Amino acid sequence: MKRTTKKSLALLSTAAFALSMLAGCSGGSSGSSAGSDAATADTASESTAASETDATADGPLFSDPVEISMLIPSHASWPFQDDWYVIDMINEETNVDFKITSVDTEGFSEKLNLTMSSGELPDLIYLIGNAAVQQYAPQGAFVNILDHLDEMPNFKAWYEENQAYALNFMSADGGLYQFPEQGVDETNRRGWLYRADVFEELGLEVPTNQDEFYDVLVKLKEAYPDSYPLAFRSFAGQLTQLNMIAPSWGTSFIDTGDNRFLGYDFETGEWTFGPTSPEFKEMLEFYNKLYEEGLLLPNFLTIDTKGWQDVMAASDSFITIDYLSRIDFFNNSMRESDPDFTMAYMAPPSFGENGVNKFAYSAKGVYGFVVSSQTKHLDEVLAYVDWMYSDEAKELLSWGRPGELYEEDAEGNRTWKTYTTAAEMKQDTGLQTFGFYQLYDFGGEMATFTEELRTATEEARQYDLQQQPVLAFTEEEQDVVNTIGTNIQTYVNEQISKFMLGERSFDEWDAYVAEVEALGLDQLKAVHESSYARVLAAQEG
Repeated sequence: MKRTTKKSLALLSTAAFALSMLAGCSGGSSGSSAGSDAATADTASESTAASETDATADGPLFSDPVEISMLIPSHASWPFQDDWYVIDMINEETNVDFKITSVDTEGFSEKLNLTMSSGELPDLIYLIGNAAVQQYAPQGAFVNILDHLDEMPNFKAWYEENQAYALNFMSADGGLYQFPEQGVDETNRRGWLYRADVFEELGLEVPTNQDEFYDVLVKLKEAYPDSYPLAFRSFAGQLTQLNMIAPSWGTSFIDTGDNRFLGYDFETGEWTFGPTSPEFKEMLEFYNKLYEEGLLLPNFLTIDTKGWQDVMAASDSFITIDYLSRIDFFNNSMRESDPDFTMAYMAPPSFGENGVNKFAYSAKGVYGFVVSSQTKHLDEVLAYVDWMYSDEAKELLSWGRPGELYEEDAEGNRTWKTYTTAAEMKQDTGLQTFGFYQLYDFGGEMATFTEELRTATEEARQYDLQQQPVLAFTEEEQDVVNTIGTNIQTYVNEQISKFMLGERSFDEWDAYVAEVEALGLDQLKAVHESSYARVLAAQEG
């Protein structure tokens, strides 16, 4: 097999921005971009008069102009622009004039905390995750949406049909303070990826279990002695990959993105702490073996995204886990110099005695608007967000005006007229970006996919494990999570790294388990149980 040239790596690097993984809605960003302010949020202004929403079907939502201030995250791969197509279109369709403050995702939490401390809140804030809701809603910062259902016919209809989904957004007091988005979750889908061209070259079959997986790695190493057949990348120094790997071993890791430190076993109805389970030990022993035998990239705990990209592009590694969109990312770039280069989706193997051929449900996210309790334009703000839950708005905010940006064939299949990647479309139009949707038609992104990526996306769905519960803690419970949970997470991450790298003997596993339990594991488990009891009660009610 041909090794990738420096020219090929340069091409990949150049394409990295345009073909940036479609995890734009995942909350973080690997790049950096200065926050841009279209204007400073100013809810103290009373210049906007109340406006009736009695416009005709052919007219805008509001008969008179309405000013709405917003604080939104700006993704580094498609930074906010105040002249976006989507903004002009919304203005025309609704008569809303935005006063927008945008902040890069990496600095958004800090900006949000400063804004909340100032007491000068915009009308709308678009939030990634539910942590801020749990922190500030009990203080009365946000409007409880459930108090206004009758004022929002579109949202009410959506809510009544999607209450199970909406439970992921509920707060510990039973209130709903964040408007649930729906559809963007698919942009986060991840899975096993492999070099299909190399497998074909060597006559290798896709592995379905642990033994086959190990044998494939050995054969790849034999064919390419200088390679490390399996590679992971570090997510800002976190062991995030274990959240995706552990379920295939019949266990779980710590998913703080969902405010959850334990995993829920739907069969037994119990919360368990994966990192102290026998299955987790078995998993760590396996990856330690791969590390010791040179089958796993040595710096897998620290390598950044750019470094990992170079490793995969240079054919130094052949199997990985990442966003499915990486299929197009690599193939579109690398085939300019190596037409046979094929990154493809691999169905998840099962591992260990209790493993399953499933993958942790990765197409999930908790995103959406909150309404400031300080807003002086509550009726207008609620009417605007309600409009975003209409079929019309979903269509417009996903595709733009009929026929302007896309073409549609006789069977109803759509293609973008000029855009070949979702990143390019978002950069140019602002469609499907933070703050400019609530219902998201993933078909807009799928229309930029190659047939390989579309097929992979459809195949991956059949291997989804049931989604873990999204928990909302009371103030007292959150204190336990913030203290005991954080201490446990820090200690576990340190010790797991040592086990995987051979710096701590597995003979000390029982001692490690006792050490974790002594940090207050039972208390942490108790708050998960009490929180989830509220979720179950809400479902029954």
